[in-house]
Amino acid sequence: MSDLFELESILEYTFQRQELLQLALTHRSSQLRPGEAHNEKLEFLGDAVLGLAMSDLLMQHFPEASEGDLSKMRASLVNARVLATKAVALSLGQWLRLGSGEERSG
Repeated sequence: MSDLFELESILEYTFQRQELLQLALTHRSSQLRPGEAHNEKLEFLGDAVLGLAMSDLLMQHFPEASEGDLSKMRASLVNARVLATKAVALSLGQWLRLGSGEERSG
């Protein structure tokens, strides 16, 4: 795994709790011991935070839009394809802790 300080530089953000960054980068497949922590709970929380942040931004930029239109806009911005594209652009894959099966599958 590459130096996390390099990742912080790319993200232009310094994490106050490095252990949470490490946890966020740890896929379930990387576990070697039962009960070892992985990123799924942080992913759950992050999805909610991202949805809230995007909802707020969309409501500010499109105050006259209906709830249905806002939901469609948010869905087009916050989805696996868009997020994966951003992750690739940031080369996040090099920092992920994956199990060997996940690494082989790409």
